[in-house]
Amino acid sequence: MKILQRYVLKELLLPCLLCFTVLSFIFMAGYLVKAADMIIGRGVPFTQTLYVMLLIIPSIVSYTAPMSLLTGVLIVFGSFSQHNEFRAMKASGVHPLRFMMPPLILGFALSMLMFVFNDQVGPPARYELRRATKRMIMQHPMALIEPGRFVRISPSILFLAKRVEGNEMKDIVAHEGVDSENPVRTIVAESGKIVMDSNTGQLEVQLFNGSVSESQDKGIQSVQFKTYKFPTMDENDIRNMGKKKKDMTLAEILVDVSEKTGKKERRDLWTVFHQRIAFAFGSLVFVFIGIPIATIVKRGEVVISFGISMAATSIYYILFAIAQTLASRGGLPPMISLWLPNILLISVGMVLLRKAILS
Repeated sequence: MKILQRYVLKELLLPCLLCFTVLSFIFMAGYLVKAADMIIGRGVPFTQTLYVMLLIIPSIVSYTAPMSLLTGVLIVFGSFSQHNEFRAMKASGVHPLRFMMPPLILGFALSMLMFVFNDQVGPPARYELRRATKRMIMQHPMALIEPGRFVRISPSILFLAKRVEGNEMKDIVAHEGVDSENPVRTIVAESGKIVMDSNTGQLEVQLFNGSVSESQDKGIQSVQFKTYKFPTMDENDIRNMGKKKKDMTLAEILVDVSEKTGKKERRDLWTVFHQRIAFAFGSLVFVFIGIPIATIVKRGEVVISFGISMAATSIYYILFAIAQTLASRGGLPPMISLWLPNILLISVGMVLLRKAILS
């Protein structure tokens, strides 16, 4: 019996590793193109760009690892079913659960690994990514600007430059005060640049020949200007940058929850807490639904398995997004809402698995 289980495990590992490599590359492709643009087109040093790219990897791995396991299960068990290996094993007196045990154990082990990874590696990497990005902007401010697209150059300022010519921006639209309760100021300028103020050490946006419009009680007040300046960030902002909820480990969230008194703040923290734990068990969920789907479809081709995997994971992540919305808006308690996708899909998987065993 151990020979059979080793055989199933051996058949499963290679497709999973290959899928993990391919999926990670696909997810990284967009970032690689952007990194090449940063290095070649905007003069950001290779080492600095590489460091930022490495900090993106943990967020990608948290998605690609469970998807790779699901794709591997679909390929291997679809092939078993297609070539009647299931029937041969059952005809030999082997209970189907025996050869289904390796992927279930692998799914549980990967879930435990992702639980630790998503808590101890993902949040610190996400926090350091924000810091590294801001440091890169401080040293190479024009690297942030993408012509024709709004970018956030500080927590309160959205910025768009329709054209960029060297270090000068043309046809600028900026919205200042977007994170406050006060009316948002809209700034339109013919040109501008981003410079480092040598006296204050602040990164400063300088706009030329434009107008500032602000909503007032009786209408909109507009003021023309020749030069308009506003600071964005300095080294102190990076040094004292606080953690967002997604940047915290589970232990830090529990500490923060104990210090909060507001109902909404506590609910948001509990939402992140349960979302991270429940999401880590996606690997086990995918095994429960992957095995019966593979036996029903009876196709072990890579393209078909990959397509089914993408569809199944999309459904799973959509359910998670709905559950997160319900939890954050108070529709259901986080400890119930965030676990519903896992419970639902495992229940469906067990029903389908039972039918596959009895068929």
